[in-house]
Amino acid sequence: MTRNEILLLADEELARLCRIDTFRGTGPGGQKRNKTESAVRVTHRESGLSAFDDQSRSQHLNRVRALQKLRLELAVNMRQVPQAWDKDCPGLNSRLYPCWLGTVFDALQAAEFRLSDAAALLGSSTGKLSRNISRDPFVCQRVNQERQKRGLPSLHWE
Repeated sequence: MTRNEILLLADEELARLCRIDTFRGTGPGGQKRNKTESAVRVTHRESGLSAFDDQSRSQHLNRVRALQKLRLELAVNMRQVPQAWDKDCPGLNSRLYPCWLGTVFDALQAAEFRLSDAAALLGSSTGKLSRNISRDPFVCQRVNQERQKRGLPSLHWE
């Protein structure tokens, strides 16, 4: 199964490919938080990548959010051959957003995280790629982590 096929699976189908652990949440929230196992960690069995959520006292909501976070982890960490993205950048809550993100990270990895080279691989401009990345703090942080590993300066987004 390709990365994009995994990313486009419905939540229940993706959950079948994962180990789901529940436990007590940490931090403030009163007696209810400390007595119920509402925190959720979802681990993709094949890749070993995982995501965690404990924002809510609802285990169901935390599971949904953990699966959303797992999709982003899979997009950022599972590589494929770089290719152009011929559609507009999808919204952050779009089903296609993780696929776009994976495509961007494929190009960034191939370009050693130089934005201008990655934009050329994607068939985009550097400014457009930078604007699209800057919408998501998670992506900004990951790009800068990878740039720092390579001795490149951090990018500053507004």
